[in-house]
Amino acid sequence: MRIRKPTAPQIVLLLLCLMYFLTYVDRVNIATAAKDIQKEFGLSKGQYGLAFSAFGYPYLVFQVIGGRIGDRFGPRKTLLVCGAIWAVATALTGLAVGLVSLIAFRVALGFGEGATFPTATRAMQNWTPPSKRGFAQGVTHSFARLGNAVTPPVVAALMVWGTWRGAFAVLGVVSLVWVVVWWLYFRDDPRDHRGVTPDDLARLPASGAVKPPAPVVPWRRLIRRILPVTLTYFCYG
Repeated sequence: MRIRKPTAPQIVLLLLCLMYFLTYVDRVNIATAAKDIQKEFGLSKGQYGLAFSAFGYPYLVFQVIGGRIGDRFGPRKTLLVCGAIWAVATALTGLAVGLVSLIAFRVALGFGEGATFPTATRAMQNWTPPSKRGFAQGVTHSFARLGNAVTPPVVAALMVWGTWRGAFAVLGVVSLVWVVVWWLYFRDDPRDHRGVTPDDLARLPASGAVKPPAPVVPWRRLIRRILPVTLTYFCYG
């Protein structure tokens, strides 16, 4: 049986799946390392909870702001910068010396990851046939949940090999590798990618990476609908 070579759109989707996977590993790894970090820094559960939650607030803000940045500068550049921030923040967490630095690195991680999901959706718009967008969203989010599931054993194994600091360093380097591969392989417009075939272009959206006119955003209505859900998420997890 002949194995078919993956197409460029399939490879892009795989890269986005890996991004979703890594972002979730890098955000929840701190839970697995909690006992060792608390012991080394002498942190109470409340202090550690503060460090843990410091990720969420900049992440919330940049889900909106980062989406607009992705529209303006394109997914290639946006995910390069955001990915570098979250990868470096993950690695630097292994250099934390106390509560303040731990919180600072978690805040940086939130800034870096905040723009990734809306920008990834922007990338899918150009690289996914309209009939496959639901599948693309589903499979990428499945990889995010897979990241949640495998983080405890992966981080625990890395901690046995090189302490909790080494675990964060390794995860940061892996994330940085993804950033480099993304920059080298991805293009905002599929027509600029040498691996895209005429058959691929026939299935992809005709507009390519052409930016649509800026829509009028009904902010008041959005805030009224989103704010209660957001508060519930942050209060009850």
